[in-house]
Amino acid sequence: MKIIAFILMGLSLILFSCSSDKTDSDSEKSNENLIVIEKGMYTEFYPGKKNIKIQGEQSEDSLRQGRWTFYNEAGKEMSYTFFKDGKKNGFSYNSYPNGAPFYYGEYWNDQMVGVWKTYDESGKVIEKDYGYPEDY
Repeated sequence: MKIIAFILMGLSLILFSCSSDKTDSDSEKSNENLIVIEKGMYTEFYPGKKNIKIQGEQSEDSLRQGRWTFYNEAGKEMSYTFFKDGKKNGFSYNSYPNGAPFYYGEYWNDQMVGVWKTYDESGKVIEKDYGYPEDY
């Protein structure tokens, strides 16, 4: 009986040490700083910091400025949108994972304006005109 208890205790120690190693590794990954801001450029990485996830300029007030780009985990550009003072202002483009266009159009003060085109997976296009505000 003592032998069985000793074996069970040994197995418990082995299992506990394996699970704690995994937990330590997971916590190291969760503590990894995936956001870097240098000289007004915001860059967010996927875990492992091998590829960029999101990148764009920031104002001194940490507001989005200029072109902000989203990349997939393989590093392929998937979408971008232009910003001014933290608001969507300008052209925006989004693609399917295969690179084909999904939708694109223009923003003005965070509102969709003008004609936006959306493509289904077969390439059929749907257009919607959002018009323009008086202050455009």
